[in-house]
Amino acid sequence: MTQTRLTQTRLTQTRPAPASDELAAVPEAQRPVNATPGTFTLDDLLTVLDLHGDVPPVRGRTLLSAHGGVLGSQQVGQQIVLAERLTPGKSVHSVSTVFARPGDSRQPVWIDVERLAHGSSIDTLALSFRQDSHLLSRANLMLRAPEAHLVDRRTSIPMPPGPETGEARDNTWMMPWEIRQLPRVGAAQQDRWARISGAGDDPSIWRALLAHSCELYPVPDIATAEGLMDPDGAATAAFASAVLSLSVTFLDDLDVRDWHLFRVHALHAGHGRTASRVEIFTADGELRAQAETIGLLRAVRTRT
Repeated sequence: MTQTRLTQTRLTQTRPAPASDELAAVPEAQRPVNATPGTFTLDDLLTVLDLHGDVPPVRGRTLLSAHGGVLGSQQVGQQIVLAERLTPGKSVHSVSTVFARPGDSRQPVWIDVERLAHGSSIDTLALSFRQDSHLLSRANLMLRAPEAHLVDRRTSIPMPPGPETGEARDNTWMMPWEIRQLPRVGAAQQDRWARISGAGDDPSIWRALLAHSCELYPVPDIATAEGLMDPDGAATAAFASAVLSLSVTFLDDLDVRDWHLFRVHALHAGHGRTASRVEIFTADGELRAQAETIGLLRAVRTRT
């Protein structure tokens, strides 16, 4: 479970920022990458995503979060990169992650790997993120090898106005790159253009950055549309929110150094849960990836 940035309250107690002498006692290779909780650069994010390890369990570094837990967006990105590096010649087709508990962003994570299936064209892995014996998340990933098309069917849409018309949201919280937000389409659709010029040339990292973004948009979009927070992200009511699960499917390659469109659909909100779909398009309107998110969004119960 990962807490969103926009809550006035949290499901778990907020941890104080670690003291400098506390972090100094941790070996450099195990320390959180960023110094300020909730604030990091693209280079910081790329550092935690750059996982290596041939023999599980694999240790991963963390980003200090504002709420104290290990960021779910970080975990999904790390899952994609590690899976592809453990299966050379294949790329992630889909990842489905359930978040079990927040964990502690001051500590490294350990990643257990289970190979569920292996073949010339497909691999399936299960990755479990843990701290000590506590499970943080579990992901099932299906990977594919390059293969010729038997059927080549594409989905495309008429494109909305381009990024030059959007409202600049550069260095947006936890997405430190160029973002241009378009006007909301009713209460159910929000479009954003994004470009990550400094992402480098590794397609594994590109997919990780796309999945990272898909985890962050849906629940805050619903909260904004319903008036629980203002457009700048300030909460206007006391509520708790979290992302409970995320599934991402990569239909084809997309170079994140070019402009691409995130279209977020709020499908449902009720009984304390939300359901959203995220679609990612190239600048010419071709669908390249999509995601489904289940979130938690509920009023804070006051104690009497």
